[in-house]
Amino acid sequence: MVFFVLSLFQTQNTTSPLPQGEQMMPSVSLAKPALILEGSNKVYDFRGVTMRGSTATTLPNQRRGLAIEVRGDNVTLIEPKIHGYALAILARNCKGLKIVRADLSYNYRPRLLSTPEREDGADWMFYHKNDNDEWLKGRPKEGIPPYYGAIYLSGCSDFEIKGCRVTGGQNALMMTRSNNGRVWNNDFSFNSGLGIGMYRSSNNRIMHNRLDFNVRGYSHGVYNRGQDSAAILIYEQSNKNVFAYNSATHSGDGFFLWAGQTTMDTGKGGCNDNLVYGNDFSHAPTNGIETTFSRNVFAHNLVMECWHGIWGGYSYDSKFVGNGFAYNQEGFAIEHGQNNVIADNILARNGVGIRLWQNATQDPNWGYPKSRDTVSHDFDLTGNLFEQAKGFAMSVRDTLRVRLDRNEIVTAGEPFQRAGNTEGWTLSDNLVVKGDASANPLYNTWFPNRSLYIDEPKMSPSDLRESFMTGWNGLQPAKSKAVQALAPKTMTGGLDPFDFPIEHRGRRYIVIDEWGPYDFRRPLLKLDRLNADTANFELWGPAGTARLKSAAGIEVAAKTFKVPGRFSAKLLDSSRMKLDMVYTGEATVDAVGVVTPAGKPVPLNFSLFRWPISWKVNFYRWDEKSDPRTQAEAFAAVLKGKPIRTETKSRLDYAGGRFWAGGPNDRFATIAEGTSTLEPGTYDLDIVSDDGIRVYVDDKLVIADGWKYQAPTRYKATLKLGGTHRFRVEHFQIDGYAQLSVTLKPRP
Repeated sequence: MVFFVLSLFQTQNTTSPLPQGEQMMPSVSLAKPALILEGSNKVYDFRGVTMRGSTATTLPNQRRGLAIEVRGDNVTLIEPKIHGYALAILARNCKGLKIVRADLSYNYRPRLLSTPEREDGADWMFYHKNDNDEWLKGRPKEGIPPYYGAIYLSGCSDFEIKGCRVTGGQNALMMTRSNNGRVWNNDFSFNSGLGIGMYRSSNNRIMHNRLDFNVRGYSHGVYNRGQDSAAILIYEQSNKNVFAYNSATHSGDGFFLWAGQTTMDTGKGGCNDNLVYGNDFSHAPTNGIETTFSRNVFAHNLVMECWHGIWGGYSYDSKFVGNGFAYNQEGFAIEHGQNNVIADNILARNGVGIRLWQNATQDPNWGYPKSRDTVSHDFDLTGNLFEQAKGFAMSVRDTLRVRLDRNEIVTAGEPFQRAGNTEGWTLSDNLVVKGDASANPLYNTWFPNRSLYIDEPKMSPSDLRESFMTGWNGLQPAKSKAVQALAPKTMTGGLDPFDFPIEHRGRRYIVIDEWGPYDFRRPLLKLDRLNADTANFELWGPAGTARLKSAAGIEVAAKTFKVPGRFSAKLLDSSRMKLDMVYTGEATVDAVGVVTPAGKPVPLNFSLFRWPISWKVNFYRWDEKSDPRTQAEAFAAVLKGKPIRTETKSRLDYAGGRFWAGGPNDRFATIAEGTSTLEPGTYDLDIVSDDGIRVYVDDKLVIADGWKYQAPTRYKATLKLGGTHRFRVEHFQIDGYAQLSVTLKPRP
């Protein structure tokens, strides 16, 4: 193994740390970096040098070790190119570190287990602890792996990360106890975890960055979980940071702030006094902005097409001013909030505009409510525009002293919903109308800050791509002087990150494979819509041509297609289809980072198998006397009784605390039976279960070792099948999270 240590203590000058060209420099672990930069006041010029820890074709989850460890103050790294490691750059307790124009793409990322058909709970990430470098070490006793990043800073100060690029990895920049830094003009996009993660880090400026498509746990129209991926994550006592002028779209959460375990246990502290200004947090599968147990300012941000625009649980003394929210399931959702100002916002065409509430009870063992007042109270809603909410513009339950002043409500649903104790609810000079808000006489007086133009998602006749059109740009001054006054000064030379291609806006463009989000740098053949007798396909990727080689179960009229483009085909088989095509055109980059030159053919394939089966699913309750793990006879007797529920399903795919609304969340059993006629061949039976699982095919036990209490666990069986077969799935749930997913696919 090549191993370099550069110890340089002389006055600052520029050093070329490695010979020119590509250098294979493997590292077996983080403790044994390929290159150590030891010393202070040095500039290391990496131009013309590429460090590789493994070959370009090494699978991302097999990339190991650390490329560079920095030990010293006032160290500058210019244009390092580092690929194929678990971690590219590690710096501990370094002051004045600068990393400039680095390309740290295609390092480690895990193989994801979730598929387009179903989520796998094993893909969830848990960043809640990092006081002992758990992000790098993992938490083996809890079954939590390491969360490697391209850059990891620990105990650093006065640092600068500028003009860097990280794509095709898990996390881009990870910071713990690192303060007074500047992170700007970077492109940290298309990663499967985080763009930027911060823990106990304060007084930093995160500005002018592209942080798009940092996402996992999403399948359009099937599930939107996010699995704690985010463009920006800020955890555990991180205060007085500025997040401004960033494009942070299409990520699990756009902005994810959690006060930290210290606050959960004691009620003290939080992630407080952060300014979040002029960012685009649109198209998040979960929350555009999640901010909890803390005091912060959110101004002049754009949040479209998320589950929640704002999830603000237990937020207090916070300001949400001059933001634009559109096409979210809920614009604001704040439980147990206190003394918050919601002013001069535009809430257009959300399901619910603002929902405020408190829960009837809280965990009696939880430290936070033991030491703090958690009653939901005192909201000032002033000068907001509620436009065409599908449900309620305002929904308030058990929340005291909600004051609405000079709001305009143009609603397709109802203006207000109130329930429980809403003492102190007051209305003054509000206008409730039907129709176009701009036609109202008080519009220009009451809403001088309205700079957001929002249109319905349109389908262009030429290419049928969705577009979310707005007139918003975070760098343009807000029209409200009060909001303008909050704007941080832009960085000299700061880029405009808001030029993301309009044709790629929208959650439908989030496509996750086993390595993470699709990045438009390679061709993709995507099923857009499946009808009774036709299938509509889209071709995404660099400009070129796709040529059809063969088709099965489907009839395609043409033989060549333009990329990007779309086409329709006739279904010949109701259960399976397969297309083999070849793409030629511009240069492409595959999911692991391998480049194919322009003009060289690239395979382009699609296959779909729909298991022809109808499941009869019965649910039963059991107790301690019929525990399926220890009381086999008593459990068998339960299954002979009357089920508490019966369903017929074409897909066996359940997840959550309950398998149906109002059902039990503990001590229940699921018995599913079905018959299927299949073509002769080899098939993979794939099961994810939490808790116990047994599977029979033609009365033969094929999954036998899963009859136990467990987190979501994957089981597989390879079967030779052909003709008509009987399937029986037995599952039991003890408590907590529950999952039962069963799929069958033919081997290629």
